[in-house]
Amino acid sequence: MLKMKTKQNLYFIIFLIVAILPIQHKVMAQNPTFMFKSNLSSDTILIGDRVELSIYASIPSNYKVEFPIFADTITTGIETLGTSSIDTISRSDNNLELIYKLLVTSFDSGYFRIPSFKLPLSNNNSADTAYTSPLWLTVNTLPADTAQANIYDIKPPISQPITFAELAPWIGGFLLLAAIVWLLIVYLKRRKKNEPLFFPRKPIEPPHVIALRELEKIRDGKMWDTSNHKLFHSILTDIVRNYIEGRFSLPAMEQTTFEIINSFKKHGIIENKLLNELEDTLSFADLVKFAKMIPTADENKSNLAFGFKFVNETKQVEENNKPEESKKEEVSNVFENKTINIKEQ
Repeated sequence: MLKMKTKQNLYFIIFLIVAILPIQHKVMAQNPTFMFKSNLSSDTILIGDRVELSIYASIPSNYKVEFPIFADTITTGIETLGTSSIDTISRSDNNLELIYKLLVTSFDSGYFRIPSFKLPLSNNNSADTAYTSPLWLTVNTLPADTAQANIYDIKPPISQPITFAELAPWIGGFLLLAAIVWLLIVYLKRRKKNEPLFFPRKPIEPPHVIALRELEKIRDGKMWDTSNHKLFHSILTDIVRNYIEGRFSLPAMEQTTFEIINSFKKHGIIENKLLNELEDTLSFADLVKFAKMIPTADENKSNLAFGFKFVNETKQVEENNKPEESKKEEVSNVFENKTINIKEQ
């Protein structure tokens, strides 16, 4: 009898459980549950350390929640690091669990309050707003190490002797500057004297020395006895014209025969007989060079002989110990004063 009553009670309890469960599930379905909270992975950190801020939201699956968006700070003294992330977990009771994570830090020591976060949520039929509880974060500085000795001021720079490597650029620059100044002074002095800067000027040979040397080359080479009469007379007249330029400062190389003779007549520096012979020689050479006249070997030899005669009778007699500049000045003065006396051969 007792066993039957115990068995009946057991059946009754099972009946109640089966009957109540659907009713409870229906009530829960009609009244959805919500939960919101926030916390820090640690409420105390050292200055500059990082801590994770988490915001939890448990909502029905047909709801949506909006988490806060931070730029670079959450509140005064609390800064964000990197970007946030959201983890979503589906539960068996048809709810969703959302976890918002963000790394934060602080570079100021003190006790900081993180205000509550506003979390708007909504579904197709309604909208509401949830709030989390505020948080507190303690930021400590590094404690002084009392085991170490006293802190002293920074030592002043240690003086070191100056090395040659440090002085070398200054010495080189000074020597270079001194060399430039010296060269400039030498250049100005030599320029004033019309002298070259580095190498001594080669002594200038007198015009008659050059002319006689060139005439001797013609004579020794027997150029007068040639079939190329134009070449012979061109070389001969060039020697005479160059001599006239050097001796009398006349632009004979750019002048015609007529202009050369007129220049001599204008200044009266050569006697008429010698001047007439010069005119005859230059005119004869012009006929050979431009009129294709064919002279004889004797005529060529005679013109060469006049070249020697003209140079020897008009050359300037120089004193051995007279400076070159004085010689040039004397030639110029003689030419300007028209006082050159030419001996007749």
